[in-house]
Amino acid sequence: MSDSDEADRRAVEAWFRRRGLPLVIRRRFRGAALLQRATPALVFLAVIDPLLSGLGVLLAVEDDEFARLVDNPGFVIGLLALTAAALVIPVLAGWLVARWMRRSSERGRLVLALVVVALILVVLPAAEWWAGLRAGLWAYVLVNLLSVPVLLVLARVGAGSILAWALRSAVGQLGAIGTLASRALPLLMLVVLFSFFAAEVWQVAAALPRWRLWLVVAFLAGLAVLFIGSVLADELREQVRTVRAGDTADLVGHVVGTPLADVLDDGHEKVEHPLTRSEKVNIALVLFLAQALQIVVFSALVFGLFMLFGALTVQQDVVEAWIGRRPPSGELFGLRLPVPDVLVQVSLFLAVFSGLYFAASAATDPHYRTSFFDPLVADVRVSLAAREVYLARWPAAAGAR
Repeated sequence: MSDSDEADRRAVEAWFRRRGLPLVIRRRFRGAALLQRATPALVFLAVIDPLLSGLGVLLAVEDDEFARLVDNPGFVIGLLALTAAALVIPVLAGWLVARWMRRSSERGRLVLALVVVALILVVLPAAEWWAGLRAGLWAYVLVNLLSVPVLLVLARVGAGSILAWALRSAVGQLGAIGTLASRALPLLMLVVLFSFFAAEVWQVAAALPRWRLWLVVAFLAGLAVLFIGSVLADELREQVRTVRAGDTADLVGHVVGTPLADVLDDGHEKVEHPLTRSEKVNIALVLFLAQALQIVVFSALVFGLFMLFGALTVQQDVVEAWIGRRPPSGELFGLRLPVPDVLVQVSLFLAVFSGLYFAASAATDPHYRTSFFDPLVADVRVSLAAREVYLARWPAAAGAR
């Protein structure tokens, strides 16, 4: 294989990884540059850890003290800012590092990877211990030491590529989510708004312990997973039939604008390469995660709207009249919130119900499907066609699977 051909193959395989399809690549090349590929995840870990530690120290106060602090607008603003930073900055840092590494040399990528590992194993634990954010220094070092090989294993099986593609796809579909939300939310509000103001719903939510509410959430999420899984299985089979039914010219047309656009010509004899089990799982998982993340974003939007709406409209004395007692302060994932806990419970339940409604509308309603679901299916069709071109151009890839 010539140097130019080898460079073309690496570019194509990098393209498959960016699309979340690492299991399409030849098995013996999947373990290449593991440490460099895991570096964005290591950067995410290095950035989010001190932010969460600081947030934990800020919230490590008694209930009465916390109630006094939330009366201070500066404390509330600072708490919200730190929470937003913990959600946004680690993802942004990992994304920026991933982009920088794609443009740098192999030596530069290796140097950065080693620096990040040293930062996680030595510098960060020592700095947090010195600042009083962590009590057990050696336990913290051990946890970080174990996290590095775990991330390397995940990079080996392509978990980072799959998750990164799903996140990019979900971000790219935010416009479609806004369109769907602007049309679905008004009708949805008519259905759930009466439930939001029903005293019985608040009484049930107040009586439910948080672990049981999570069981309810898991039950509704399981229904959504079963529905999405059945729809996506049918769509994947249909796209496989579509790609197989076309000729070489159709394959070339599908991969226009990709690194595989000039690999085959219309006169090349087409050879079918059946999908392996791992490839089927990879493609199905990518498609599932892309839609699941969009549903999560929509549910989070609904959750935020109900939290804001409830904070503005439902006063403390009304809540006490509905549930018969003074509600404790809100808490979610260990973070204290300046709202009653029962409002968190009600908003969470209605948000998950709304996500189930969203999943059904996106996959079945013709108008919503055109702007929301069909683009994901079109991406799968391109990936299947690109896989056929890749295996036709480098036949050794088919024999090493």
